[in-house]
Amino acid sequence: MRRHRLPLTAALLASAFTAPAMAAVPFFNASCPGGLDVHADEGGLVYVQGRETTLKRFNDRYFEARDANSGTTLSISTGDDGTPQVSYTGRGGANGICQVSNNGTPATAVEGGRHHRDQDRDDDAALPREVTCESTDQRQVSCDMDTRGNVEIVRQLSRTRCEQGSNWGLSRHSVWVNGGCRATFRNMSKAAANAPAGDTALGSCNASKGAQGTLVTQVPVGTDYQELIIDYPEGRFLCMMRNDGRVQSVTPIRRRGG
Repeated sequence: MRRHRLPLTAALLASAFTAPAMAAVPFFNASCPGGLDVHADEGGLVYVQGRETTLKRFNDRYFEARDANSGTTLSISTGDDGTPQVSYTGRGGANGICQVSNNGTPATAVEGGRHHRDQDRDDDAALPREVTCESTDQRQVSCDMDTRGNVEIVRQLSRTRCEQGSNWGLSRHSVWVNGGCRATFRNMSKAAANAPAGDTALGSCNASKGAQGTLVTQVPVGTDYQELIIDYPEGRFLCMMRNDGRVQSVTPIRRRGG
């Protein structure tokens, strides 16, 4: 019986056209408004309330995961440093930002809707950007603070070492401490103070696109950019904007009927 060997040129072509490795969904845990718990395995599946979702990849930095049971669609994007940003849309026009935890446990959710997000920004702007928060008798204490962006310990006050995720952490409008952690916390991010508000940012993206759209989510990317997901008549678009209001790009991520 004659053996047929794969010609060398064919073998080389097959090797050359092997699909390149693609960026995958990062590991994260998150909590969305309405009590929805979200978990993603790095490079694997995304779950809502323990249910496996249908995952769709649009590009290396944007994915959508749909849970048919709850009618929820998660928009998952990653910043330059790989940090995930998660938002959701649900039945009846519900939408909002999901809080991704830093230590592998779901954080407190932020209520959705453009009105709520704009109100949250107004509330944050009135909060202090530096606070001293102290846990006495091992009790948990929450201290009001503008927690948008990068919050760091600038002065350790307790003998007990303060470790994020263990005895201190962040919620939407406060920093919490427990287990004897006492420290001064400071918001180090300029983006938290200078980012354009929702209506202003949406107006700039609409002007650049030449169409009127509806804001789905707006999240910071690093310290210099804002990422807006906007619904236009022809589909969903991603608008990248600098914190000074200049629009860098408006690109489609899902066309109507696509």
